[in-house]
Amino acid sequence: MPQITLSGKIRDFKDSHPDFEHVIAPEKNIVEPLLGEDRKPIYNGGKGKSSTCKEYFVQWYRDIESINQNTALDIVLDDSNGDGIFTYENLQFFPIDDQLFGNEGRKHNYHFTYEIHSEFTYQGHEKFTFTGDDDLWVFIDGKLVIDLGGVHNSLTDDIDLMITDGGTQLTKTLPSGEALVLEKGKNYAFELFFAERHTSKSHFRIDTSLLLKPAAVIKIKSPDPKAAEPQKGEICIDTGKFLICANEPVMEDTVVCYAVGGTATEGKDYKAINRSVTLPKGETDVCIEVTPLADAVACEDDETVVVTLQPGEGYSLGDCTVAKVAIAEAPPKKPNYLLICLVLIFLAICGVWFFLHRAA
Repeated sequence: MPQITLSGKIRDFKDSHPDFEHVIAPEKNIVEPLLGEDRKPIYNGGKGKSSTCKEYFVQWYRDIESINQNTALDIVLDDSNGDGIFTYENLQFFPIDDQLFGNEGRKHNYHFTYEIHSEFTYQGHEKFTFTGDDDLWVFIDGKLVIDLGGVHNSLTDDIDLMITDGGTQLTKTLPSGEALVLEKGKNYAFELFFAERHTSKSHFRIDTSLLLKPAAVIKIKSPDPKAAEPQKGEICIDTGKFLICANEPVMEDTVVCYAVGGTATEGKDYKAINRSVTLPKGETDVCIEVTPLADAVACEDDETVVVTLQPGEGYSLGDCTVAKVAIAEAPPKKPNYLLICLVLIFLAICGVWFFLHRAA
């Protein structure tokens, strides 16, 4: 049976959070029609019925210590009759019962959010349908295509991506007024954001002909976290390394973006580093090298280079997004004992020669 596996992240909240166990009301326009640069929804507020404010909403899909706890969750969509429609349905969607913050005295753990980042190659005929409760937002190519916001009973909405004129490009005006433009054969990001915020039901169903691919999960580590300055005029041989890793071979060349910081000065203490690197198709990792430079500062403390992964297209971030390499001061040059011995021997010979000639 054909299947699609989608990987996502669950975040559990306590029922004391101001946006959970709040007002029951379906509500559109809680989020902006365009996804943020960090691939997260931007709070718009709607009519202010079922959510409180931006300060609390930004916690829904971000890891914040003491506010939420998280775990990974995969769901499997089946094409049971071979018609090209992949379905996942769970009439009791309570995937973290007795986990994380726990059920808080209830039959189920009702207070959580779920996000999925994926991509697909547009074929020109796809459709995506969701049925469930509570909040559900779907973005394609960073644009809001389904808005089922608010706390409500099970609701249904869909997005039809069929090209009706036999062409190769779809141009569709969305309810927000944004234009969704898709070209056959090109890859596009798909992002889903769900929230279960109130007792006592949780229904989650997807029906889609989109051939969704799980986005690679990217992490970073420092397999060689120490480097050393070379002596002035010498070539550096003690470099440091960062390794950017995917959980599985990427399906396409994937550009991973990152920020560079730390106490070391780029271009002075080490060679400049690009702000992105390409993970080649079929590969799982790529290396970033830190090459120290000799400087004129003596007896300085170790300096650091810190790389922080940034969100981007075609991947999601794992649980390790920051790594560090330390650059040590150039070690003092060892004395050239052979040269010293030769000089001493030469001076001794000169002294003997001078003494003998004076005696004569």
